[in-house]
Formats: sequence, C-alpha cells, structure tokens
Amino acid sequence: MGKGPFLRVLFVLWGLGHLVVGIAGVAFPRWFFSAAPPWPPLHVGQIQIAGVFDLSMATAFLVAATDVRRYARIIIPVGVVAEGGHAMVRIGHVIAGDNPPADLVLPGLMVTVAAILAVAGAQRSSERE
Repeated sequence: MGKGPFLRVLFVLWGLGHLVVGIAGVAFPRWFFSAAPPWPPLHVGQIQIAGVFDLSMATAFLVAATDVRRYARIIIPVGVVAEGGHAMVRIGHVIAGDNPPADLVLPGLMVTVAAILAVAGAQRSSERE
C-alpha cells in the first residue's frame, strides 16, 4: 500500500477533492453553504476559512503527488493529523447533536484516508529499518 503509484493516485484524487471544496468555499461561500449538509448557521467568513484550509491541503497533496518519494515523509503525517483530526471534530459534532447524521459521509472518507496514510507511513517506516 505504501508504494509510489498507489500513493500518487491517492494524493492526486484527494488533492483534487480538496481543491474543489476549497474553491467552492472561498469563491462561492453562499452556494457552498446551501449545497452542504444542513449544518448550524455559519457566516461567509467561516466557510471561506474552511475553504482556505482545503486549498492548503489540496496544495500539499498535489505537490506530494509530483514526487512521492520526496514528499511522502511530510504529507503522510500531515494528512493523518489533518484528515483524522478534522474528521473527529465533525463526528463529535454529530454525536453532540450539533450536526445531522447526514454529515457523517465526508468524515467517514476522511477517517479512511487518514487510516490508509497511517498504514502507508508505517509500511514505509518499516522498509527503512
């Protein structure tokens, strides 16, 4: 799983996903809010801040895809923390009743990506030993 071609595809696909969400959040925050699950009211600035986070993650994943061997040691831990942490916050909001259960789909994908990255990182680490 931790091999270059698989990670390159994952980095590209996940980076493009972050890019789409980031552009929507920054450039079209009112549309984004109307298209997102029925979260509690957010103001435009909150959506744009989230969009900037997504643009940052898109940049990190897409740059990492250009040279997996070079950037994997950076993007794997960053991805585990960012994706896993963000997912846990979103899941926590659902558990607390702040967000509807429909908001579990994307956090579920984020947890999956974080887990894949964690396994890939562990494999890469054991290969170096």
